[in-house]
Amino acid sequence: MTHPPTRRDFLKAGALFAAAAAAPGALARRAFAATGGGAGNKTLVSIFLRGGADPLNVFVPYGDDDYHAARPTLAMTEEDGLVPLDDVFALHPALASWKELWDEGLLAPVVCAGSPHPTRSHFDAQDWMEFAAPGDRTVRQGWLNRYLTATATADASEFRALAMQELLPRSLRGDYPVLAVPQNLDRRRAGKTLDLFDDFYGDGSDLMEGPSMAGPRDDDDTGVVESGRMTIETLRRFQEIVGKGDRGGRRSARERRRDRERTVAESASAFPNSRFGRRMEMIAKVIQADAGLEVVGLDYGGWDDHTNEGATDGRMADRLGDLGPAIAAFCRALGPRMERTTIVLMSEFGRTVRENGNDGTDHGHGGAMVVIGGGVRGGRIHGDWRGLASSALYQGRDLPVTTDFRDVQAAVLENVLGFDLPKGFFPGYKPRPVAKLF
Repeated sequence: MTHPPTRRDFLKAGALFAAAAAAPGALARRAFAATGGGAGNKTLVSIFLRGGADPLNVFVPYGDDDYHAARPTLAMTEEDGLVPLDDVFALHPALASWKELWDEGLLAPVVCAGSPHPTRSHFDAQDWMEFAAPGDRTVRQGWLNRYLTATATADASEFRALAMQELLPRSLRGDYPVLAVPQNLDRRRAGKTLDLFDDFYGDGSDLMEGPSMAGPRDDDDTGVVESGRMTIETLRRFQEIVGKGDRGGRRSARERRRDRERTVAESASAFPNSRFGRRMEMIAKVIQADAGLEVVGLDYGGWDDHTNEGATDGRMADRLGDLGPAIAAFCRALGPRMERTTIVLMSEFGRTVRENGNDGTDHGHGGAMVVIGGGVRGGRIHGDWRGLASSALYQGRDLPVTTDFRDVQAAVLENVLGFDLPKGFFPGYKPRPVAKLF
Protein backbone atom coordinates (compact mmCIF):
# COMPACT_ATOMS: atom_id res chain seq x y z
CA MET A 1 0.00 0.00 0.00
CA THR A 2 1.26 3.52 -0.80
CA HIS A 3 2.14 5.47 2.32
CA PRO A 4 1.07 9.13 2.64
CA PRO A 5 3.84 11.61 1.82
CA THR A 6 5.90 12.97 4.67
CA ARG A 7 6.71 16.62 5.35
CA ARG A 8 10.16 16.03 3.87
CA ASP A 9 8.54 14.63 0.71
CA PHE A 10 6.34 17.72 0.46
CA LEU A 11 9.24 20.13 0.81
CA LYS A 12 11.49 18.18 -1.53
CA ALA A 13 8.77 18.22 -4.17
CA GLY A 14 8.34 21.97 -3.75
CA ALA A 15 12.05 22.53 -4.37
CA LEU A 16 12.00 20.27 -7.42
CA PHE A 17 8.96 22.07 -8.77
CA ALA A 18 10.69 25.45 -8.61
CA ALA A 19 13.60 24.11 -10.62
CA ALA A 20 11.28 22.39 -13.10
CA ALA A 21 9.35 25.62 -13.66
CA ALA A 22 12.56 27.38 -14.61
CA ALA A 23 13.77 24.63 -16.99
CA PRO A 24 10.77 22.55 -18.06
CA GLY A 25 12.58 20.14 -20.37
CA ALA A 26 14.90 17.42 -19.10
CA LEU A 27 15.00 18.95 -15.63
CA ALA A 28 11.20 18.76 -15.39
CA ARG A 29 11.34 15.09 -16.33
CA ARG A 30 13.94 14.45 -13.60
CA ALA A 31 11.80 16.30 -11.06
CA PHE A 32 8.78 14.29 -12.21
CA ALA A 33 10.64 11.01 -11.73
CA ALA A 34 12.07 12.05 -8.35
CA THR A 35 8.62 12.86 -6.95
CA GLY A 36 7.06 9.54 -7.82
CA GLY A 37 6.24 10.28 -11.45
CA GLY A 38 3.93 7.78 -13.03
CA ALA A 39 2.94 6.19 -9.72
CA GLY A 40 0.67 9.14 -8.86
CA ASN A 41 -3.07 9.28 -9.41
CA LYS A 42 -4.75 11.21 -12.18
CA THR A 43 -5.90 14.77 -11.54
CA LEU A 44 -8.79 16.78 -12.97
CA VAL A 45 -8.64 20.59 -12.77
CA SER A 46 -12.03 22.22 -13.42
CA ILE A 47 -11.93 25.95 -14.20
CA PHE A 48 -15.17 27.93 -14.47
CA LEU A 49 -15.08 31.20 -16.43
CA ARG A 50 -17.89 33.12 -14.78
CA GLY A 51 -19.86 35.69 -16.72
CA GLY A 52 -20.38 34.00 -20.08
CA ALA A 53 -17.07 33.99 -21.94
CA ASP A 54 -17.29 34.85 -25.65
CA PRO A 55 -16.20 31.70 -27.53
CA LEU A 56 -15.81 33.59 -30.82
CA ASN A 57 -13.13 35.76 -29.23
CA VAL A 58 -11.23 32.72 -27.93
CA PHE A 59 -11.39 30.34 -30.90
CA VAL A 60 -11.89 32.91 -33.63
CA PRO A 61 -13.73 31.68 -36.77
CA TYR A 62 -11.66 33.89 -39.05
CA GLY A 63 -12.31 31.56 -42.00
CA ASP A 64 -16.10 31.89 -41.79
CA ASP A 65 -17.44 34.32 -44.40
CA ASP A 66 -20.06 35.71 -41.99
CA TYR A 67 -17.63 36.46 -39.13
CA HIS A 68 -16.41 39.87 -40.25
CA ALA A 69 -19.90 41.05 -41.22
CA ALA A 70 -21.27 40.17 -37.77
CA ARG A 71 -18.41 41.85 -35.93
CA PRO A 72 -17.18 44.89 -37.85
CA THR A 73 -15.12 46.26 -34.93
CA LEU A 74 -14.41 43.09 -32.93
CA ALA A 75 -13.32 40.90 -35.85
CA MET A 76 -9.62 40.07 -36.22
CA THR A 77 -7.40 38.82 -39.04
CA GLU A 78 -4.01 37.14 -39.24
CA GLU A 79 -2.52 40.62 -39.59
CA ASP A 80 -3.82 41.32 -36.07
CA GLY A 81 -1.82 38.38 -34.73
CA LEU A 82 -4.38 35.58 -34.88
CA VAL A 83 -2.78 32.15 -34.53
CA PRO A 84 -4.38 29.85 -37.14
CA LEU A 85 -5.33 26.35 -36.03
CA ASP A 86 -7.02 25.24 -39.26
CA ASP A 87 -8.84 26.84 -42.19
CA VAL A 88 -11.71 28.08 -40.01
CA PHE A 89 -10.44 28.69 -36.47
CA ALA A 90 -7.57 30.63 -34.95
CA LEU A 91 -6.48 31.42 -31.41
CA HIS A 92 -6.87 34.95 -30.08
CA PRO A 93 -3.42 36.62 -30.16
CA ALA A 94 -3.33 36.66 -26.35
CA LEU A 95 -3.53 32.85 -26.42
CA ALA A 96 -0.48 32.35 -28.63
CA SER A 97 1.12 30.33 -25.83
CA TRP A 98 -1.54 27.65 -26.45
CA LYS A 99 -0.27 26.94 -29.98
CA GLU A 100 2.42 24.66 -28.57
CA LEU A 101 -0.26 22.73 -26.67
CA TRP A 102 -2.21 22.41 -29.90
CA ASP A 103 0.82 21.18 -31.81
CA GLU A 104 1.57 18.61 -29.10
CA GLY A 105 -1.99 17.27 -29.21
CA LEU A 106 -2.84 18.51 -25.70
CA LEU A 107 -5.43 21.18 -26.60
CA ALA A 108 -8.95 20.08 -27.55
CA PRO A 109 -11.57 22.83 -28.04
CA VAL A 110 -15.21 21.73 -28.18
CA VAL A 111 -17.17 24.39 -30.09
CA CYS A 112 -20.91 24.97 -29.77
CA ALA A 113 -20.92 23.29 -26.37
CA GLY A 114 -23.23 24.36 -23.58
CA SER A 115 -26.54 23.88 -21.85
CA PRO A 116 -29.73 23.08 -23.78
CA HIS A 117 -31.73 25.23 -21.34
CA PRO A 118 -32.71 28.60 -22.90
CA THR A 119 -32.00 30.74 -19.82
CA ARG A 120 -29.83 33.81 -20.22
CA SER A 121 -29.55 34.30 -16.46
CA HIS A 122 -25.99 34.02 -15.17
CA PHE A 123 -27.04 32.56 -11.85
CA ASP A 124 -29.44 29.95 -13.21
CA ALA A 125 -27.09 28.91 -16.00
CA GLN A 126 -24.13 28.58 -13.62
CA ASP A 127 -26.12 26.59 -11.07
CA TRP A 128 -27.48 24.18 -13.65
CA MET A 129 -24.09 23.61 -15.25
CA GLU A 130 -22.32 23.04 -11.92
CA PHE A 131 -25.08 20.81 -10.59
CA ALA A 132 -25.27 19.25 -14.08
CA ALA A 133 -29.07 19.31 -14.07
CA PRO A 134 -30.43 22.06 -16.36
CA GLY A 135 -33.81 23.34 -15.21
CA ASP A 136 -33.96 21.08 -12.13
CA ARG A 137 -33.83 23.15 -8.95
CA THR A 138 -34.07 20.08 -6.70
CA VAL A 139 -30.49 18.94 -7.41
CA ARG A 140 -28.16 20.53 -4.87
CA GLN A 141 -25.02 18.41 -5.11
CA GLY A 142 -22.36 19.38 -7.61
CA TRP A 143 -21.32 17.04 -10.41
CA LEU A 144 -17.78 16.73 -9.06
CA ASN A 145 -19.00 16.16 -5.52
CA ARG A 146 -21.28 13.39 -6.79
CA TYR A 147 -18.25 11.72 -8.32
CA LEU A 148 -16.23 12.13 -5.10
CA THR A 149 -19.08 10.72 -3.01
CA ALA A 150 -19.57 7.72 -5.29
CA THR A 151 -15.87 6.83 -5.24
CA ALA A 152 -15.03 7.67 -1.61
CA THR A 153 -12.67 5.35 0.29
CA ALA A 154 -11.69 5.29 3.94
CA ASP A 155 -8.01 5.91 3.22
CA ALA A 156 -8.43 8.78 0.74
CA SER A 157 -5.94 11.61 0.98
CA GLU A 158 -7.04 14.72 2.83
CA PHE A 159 -5.92 16.56 -0.31
CA ARG A 160 -8.05 14.46 -2.62
CA ALA A 161 -10.33 17.38 -3.49
CA LEU A 162 -9.49 21.08 -3.30
CA ALA A 163 -11.34 24.29 -4.02
CA MET A 164 -8.52 26.70 -4.76
CA GLN A 165 -10.48 29.55 -3.14
CA GLU A 166 -12.44 30.26 0.03
CA LEU A 167 -15.90 29.77 -1.46
CA LEU A 168 -16.57 26.28 -2.76
CA PRO A 169 -17.70 26.23 -6.40
CA ARG A 170 -21.12 24.64 -6.65
CA SER A 171 -19.62 21.77 -8.61
CA LEU A 172 -17.79 20.73 -5.42
CA ARG A 173 -20.57 21.27 -2.90
CA GLY A 174 -22.34 18.31 -1.37
CA ASP A 175 -21.84 15.34 0.92
CA TYR A 176 -18.14 14.79 0.28
CA PRO A 177 -15.94 17.21 2.31
CA VAL A 178 -13.71 19.38 0.12
CA LEU A 179 -10.83 21.49 1.37
CA ALA A 180 -11.42 25.18 0.60
CA VAL A 181 -8.09 27.00 0.48
CA PRO A 182 -7.79 30.59 1.73
CA GLN A 183 -5.65 33.12 -0.05
CA ASN A 184 -1.97 33.78 0.54
CA LEU A 185 -0.96 30.32 1.72
CA ASP A 186 2.08 30.68 -0.55
CA ARG A 187 3.22 33.82 1.25
CA ARG A 188 5.53 34.31 4.22
CA ARG A 189 2.66 35.47 6.40
CA ALA A 190 0.59 32.35 5.68
CA GLY A 191 0.79 31.36 9.35
CA LYS A 192 -1.01 34.54 10.32
CA THR A 193 -3.64 33.85 7.67
CA LEU A 194 -4.25 30.44 9.19
CA ASP A 195 -4.41 31.85 12.70
CA LEU A 196 -7.24 34.10 11.56
CA PHE A 197 -8.98 31.55 9.37
CA ASP A 198 -11.14 30.16 12.16
CA ASP A 199 -12.89 33.53 12.32
CA PHE A 200 -12.96 34.15 8.60
CA TYR A 201 -14.60 32.36 5.72
CA GLY A 202 -14.71 34.82 2.84
CA ASP A 203 -17.04 34.86 -0.12
CA GLY A 204 -14.22 34.34 -2.57
CA SER A 205 -15.03 37.48 -4.57
CA ASP A 206 -11.60 39.00 -4.06
CA LEU A 207 -9.98 35.97 -5.67
CA MET A 208 -11.57 36.76 -9.00
CA GLU A 209 -9.91 38.90 -11.65
CA GLY A 210 -13.39 40.35 -12.25
CA PRO A 211 -16.89 40.15 -10.74
CA SER A 212 -17.45 36.62 -9.49
CA MET A 213 -21.24 36.24 -9.82
CA ALA A 214 -20.73 33.25 -7.53
CA GLY A 215 -21.71 34.52 -4.11
CA PRO A 216 -24.46 33.06 -1.90
CA ARG A 217 -28.01 33.29 -3.29
CA ASP A 218 -31.11 33.94 -1.23
CA ASP A 219 -32.15 30.31 -1.73
CA ASP A 220 -28.66 28.87 -1.25
CA ASP A 221 -28.88 25.89 1.07
CA THR A 222 -25.93 23.96 -0.38
CA GLY A 223 -23.71 24.29 2.67
CA VAL A 224 -20.98 26.73 1.70
CA VAL A 225 -19.16 26.27 5.00
CA GLU A 226 -20.45 22.90 6.09
CA SER A 227 -19.24 21.03 3.01
CA GLY A 228 -15.74 22.50 3.23
CA ARG A 229 -13.13 20.60 5.21
CA MET A 230 -11.82 23.45 7.36
CA THR A 231 -9.04 22.06 9.54
CA ILE A 232 -6.13 24.29 10.36
CA GLU A 233 -3.86 21.25 10.61
CA THR A 234 -4.64 20.24 7.04
CA LEU A 235 -4.20 23.78 5.80
CA ARG A 236 -0.84 24.01 7.50
CA ARG A 237 0.24 20.85 5.70
CA PHE A 238 -1.02 22.38 2.49
CA GLN A 239 1.06 25.47 3.17
CA GLU A 240 4.14 23.27 3.56
CA ILE A 241 3.65 22.14 -0.02
CA VAL A 242 3.04 25.52 -1.63
CA GLY A 243 4.96 27.81 0.74
CA LYS A 244 8.06 29.64 -0.33
CA GLY A 245 9.73 29.71 3.04
CA ASP A 246 12.53 27.66 4.58
CA ARG A 247 12.80 24.10 3.23
CA GLY A 248 14.86 22.85 6.13
CA GLY A 249 18.51 21.83 6.39
CA ARG A 250 21.44 23.30 8.28
CA ARG A 251 22.00 26.43 6.28
CA SER A 252 22.66 29.99 7.24
CA ALA A 253 19.94 32.62 7.26
CA ARG A 254 21.65 34.21 4.29
CA GLU A 255 21.56 30.97 2.31
CA ARG A 256 17.91 30.39 3.17
CA ARG A 257 17.05 33.97 2.15
CA ARG A 258 18.90 33.58 -1.15
CA ASP A 259 17.09 30.28 -1.75
CA ARG A 260 13.70 31.91 -1.14
CA GLU A 261 14.51 34.78 -3.48
CA ARG A 262 15.65 32.40 -6.22
CA THR A 263 12.48 30.32 -5.86
CA VAL A 264 10.29 33.41 -6.11
CA ALA A 265 12.17 34.64 -9.18
CA GLU A 266 11.96 31.24 -10.91
CA SER A 267 8.25 30.94 -10.21
CA ALA A 268 7.58 34.48 -11.40
CA SER A 269 9.32 33.75 -14.69
CA ALA A 270 7.04 30.78 -15.33
CA PHE A 271 3.61 31.92 -14.09
CA PRO A 272 1.89 35.31 -14.48
CA ASN A 273 2.07 37.36 -11.30
CA SER A 274 -1.71 37.40 -10.94
CA ARG A 275 -4.13 35.76 -8.55
CA PHE A 276 -5.06 33.19 -11.15
CA GLY A 277 -1.42 32.57 -12.04
CA ARG A 278 -0.46 32.05 -8.42
CA ARG A 279 -3.35 29.66 -7.89
CA MET A 280 -2.36 27.58 -10.90
CA GLU A 281 1.18 27.47 -9.55
CA MET A 282 -0.09 26.22 -6.21
CA ILE A 283 -2.11 23.48 -7.90
CA ALA A 284 0.98 22.37 -9.81
CA LYS A 285 2.98 22.13 -6.60
CA VAL A 286 0.39 19.94 -4.91
CA ILE A 287 0.29 17.64 -7.94
CA GLN A 288 4.08 17.42 -7.99
CA ALA A 289 4.12 16.57 -4.29
CA ASP A 290 2.13 13.37 -4.90
CA ALA A 291 -0.27 14.36 -2.13
CA GLY A 292 -3.17 12.41 -3.65
CA LEU A 293 -4.81 15.35 -5.42
CA GLU A 294 -7.60 14.11 -7.68
CA VAL A 295 -10.08 16.95 -8.23
CA VAL A 296 -9.57 20.73 -8.14
CA GLY A 297 -12.12 23.49 -8.66
CA LEU A 298 -11.23 27.09 -9.45
CA ASP A 299 -13.27 30.11 -10.57
CA TYR A 300 -12.17 32.95 -12.82
CA GLY A 301 -14.68 35.79 -12.93
CA GLY A 302 -15.29 38.86 -15.04
CA TRP A 303 -16.28 37.47 -18.47
CA ASP A 304 -19.55 39.41 -18.87
CA ASP A 305 -18.34 41.71 -21.64
CA HIS A 306 -21.30 43.89 -22.58
CA THR A 307 -18.90 46.82 -23.04
CA ASN A 308 -15.26 47.21 -24.06
CA GLU A 309 -14.79 43.53 -24.86
CA GLY A 310 -12.43 44.58 -27.62
CA ALA A 311 -10.48 42.61 -30.17
CA THR A 312 -6.69 42.62 -29.72
CA ASP A 313 -7.16 45.27 -27.03
CA GLY A 314 -9.86 45.48 -24.39
CA ARG A 315 -11.07 43.74 -21.28
CA MET A 316 -11.24 40.27 -22.74
CA ALA A 317 -7.78 40.46 -24.28
CA ASP A 318 -6.41 41.42 -20.87
CA ARG A 319 -7.98 38.39 -19.21
CA LEU A 320 -6.94 36.04 -22.00
CA GLY A 321 -3.42 37.40 -21.61
CA ASP A 322 -3.52 36.12 -18.03
CA LEU A 323 -5.51 32.90 -18.52
CA GLY A 324 -3.53 31.60 -21.48
CA PRO A 325 0.02 32.03 -20.16
CA ALA A 326 -0.97 30.72 -16.71
CA ILE A 327 -2.33 27.49 -18.17
CA ALA A 328 0.62 27.14 -20.55
CA ALA A 329 3.03 27.62 -17.62
CA PHE A 330 1.10 25.01 -15.64
CA CYS A 331 1.50 22.48 -18.45
CA ARG A 332 5.22 23.24 -18.85
CA ALA A 333 5.82 22.99 -15.12
CA LEU A 334 4.23 19.56 -14.90
CA GLY A 335 6.11 18.23 -17.92
CA PRO A 336 5.35 14.49 -18.42
CA ARG A 337 2.96 14.68 -15.46
CA MET A 338 0.47 16.31 -17.84
CA GLU A 339 -0.15 12.81 -19.17
CA ARG A 340 -1.99 12.19 -15.89
CA THR A 341 -3.46 15.67 -15.51
CA THR A 342 -6.43 17.15 -17.38
CA ILE A 343 -7.86 20.67 -17.37
CA VAL A 344 -11.45 21.37 -18.38
CA LEU A 345 -12.67 24.94 -18.89
CA MET A 346 -16.31 25.92 -19.13
CA SER A 347 -18.56 28.98 -18.94
CA GLU A 348 -22.30 29.22 -18.33
CA PHE A 349 -23.17 30.32 -21.88
CA GLY A 350 -21.70 32.08 -24.89
CA ARG A 351 -22.34 35.53 -26.35
CA THR A 352 -24.32 36.93 -29.26
CA VAL A 353 -22.69 36.40 -32.63
CA ARG A 354 -23.28 40.03 -33.58
CA GLU A 355 -21.51 42.69 -31.57
CA ASN A 356 -23.55 45.37 -29.81
CA GLY A 357 -23.07 49.13 -29.98
CA ASN A 358 -20.73 49.27 -26.98
CA ASP A 359 -17.73 47.36 -28.32
CA GLY A 360 -19.08 44.24 -26.65
CA THR A 361 -21.52 41.36 -26.90
CA ASP A 362 -24.63 40.30 -25.01
CA HIS A 363 -25.79 37.09 -23.34
CA GLY A 364 -25.96 34.22 -25.79
CA HIS A 365 -26.59 30.49 -25.86
CA GLY A 366 -23.99 28.08 -27.23
CA GLY A 367 -20.43 28.53 -26.04
CA ALA A 368 -17.30 26.41 -25.99
CA MET A 369 -15.55 24.04 -23.64
CA VAL A 370 -11.84 23.27 -23.59
CA VAL A 371 -10.10 20.06 -22.55
CA ILE A 372 -6.32 20.17 -22.10
CA GLY A 373 -3.92 17.41 -21.14
CA GLY A 374 -3.81 13.74 -20.45
CA GLY A 375 -5.34 11.34 -22.95
CA VAL A 376 -7.28 13.93 -24.91
CA ARG A 377 -7.10 13.86 -28.70
CA GLY A 378 -5.99 17.42 -29.15
CA GLY A 379 -4.75 19.32 -32.14
CA ARG A 380 -8.22 19.26 -33.68
CA ILE A 381 -11.49 21.16 -33.25
CA HIS A 382 -14.26 19.06 -31.72
CA GLY A 383 -17.99 19.60 -31.87
CA ASP A 384 -20.51 20.24 -34.63
CA TRP A 385 -19.75 23.64 -36.18
CA ARG A 386 -22.53 24.87 -38.48
CA GLY A 387 -21.22 28.30 -39.38
CA LEU A 388 -22.43 31.82 -38.62
CA ALA A 389 -25.15 32.28 -41.23
CA SER A 390 -28.38 33.50 -39.61
CA SER A 391 -30.17 30.28 -40.60
CA ALA A 392 -27.62 28.25 -38.60
CA LEU A 393 -27.93 30.30 -35.40
CA TYR A 394 -30.08 29.69 -32.33
CA GLN A 395 -33.01 32.10 -32.46
CA GLY A 396 -31.20 33.79 -35.33
CA ARG A 397 -28.63 35.39 -32.99
CA ASP A 398 -26.55 32.87 -31.02
CA LEU A 399 -24.41 29.81 -31.54
CA PRO A 400 -26.51 26.67 -31.16
CA VAL A 401 -25.72 24.02 -28.58
CA THR A 402 -24.68 20.99 -30.61
CA THR A 403 -22.75 19.32 -27.76
CA ASP A 404 -24.40 19.12 -24.35
CA PHE A 405 -21.96 20.16 -21.61
CA ARG A 406 -22.82 16.95 -19.73
CA ASP A 407 -21.42 14.92 -22.60
CA VAL A 408 -18.03 16.56 -22.04
CA GLN A 409 -18.27 16.18 -18.26
CA ALA A 410 -19.11 12.50 -18.67
CA ALA A 411 -16.23 11.98 -21.10
CA VAL A 412 -13.80 13.58 -18.65
CA LEU A 413 -15.03 11.50 -15.70
CA GLU A 414 -14.90 8.26 -17.68
CA ASN A 415 -11.66 8.76 -19.59
CA VAL A 416 -9.61 10.82 -17.14
CA LEU A 417 -10.72 9.46 -13.77
CA GLY A 418 -11.82 6.01 -14.94
CA PHE A 419 -15.31 6.46 -13.50
CA ASP A 420 -18.05 4.11 -14.62
CA LEU A 421 -21.06 6.43 -14.60
CA PRO A 422 -23.96 4.95 -12.62
CA LYS A 423 -27.47 5.25 -13.93
CA GLY A 424 -28.96 8.61 -13.02
CA PHE A 425 -25.64 10.33 -12.35
CA PHE A 426 -26.89 13.12 -14.61
CA PRO A 427 -30.53 13.44 -13.53
CA GLY A 428 -32.88 12.87 -16.43
CA TYR A 429 -30.08 12.68 -18.99
CA LYS A 430 -28.02 9.95 -20.62
CA PRO A 431 -24.73 11.34 -21.93
CA ARG A 432 -23.70 10.74 -25.50
CA PRO A 433 -20.09 10.13 -26.59
CA VAL A 434 -18.15 13.14 -27.87
CA ALA A 435 -16.61 11.75 -31.02
CA LYS A 436 -12.84 11.29 -30.87
CA LEU A 437 -12.38 13.53 -27.82
CA PHE A 438 -10.40 10.78 -26.03
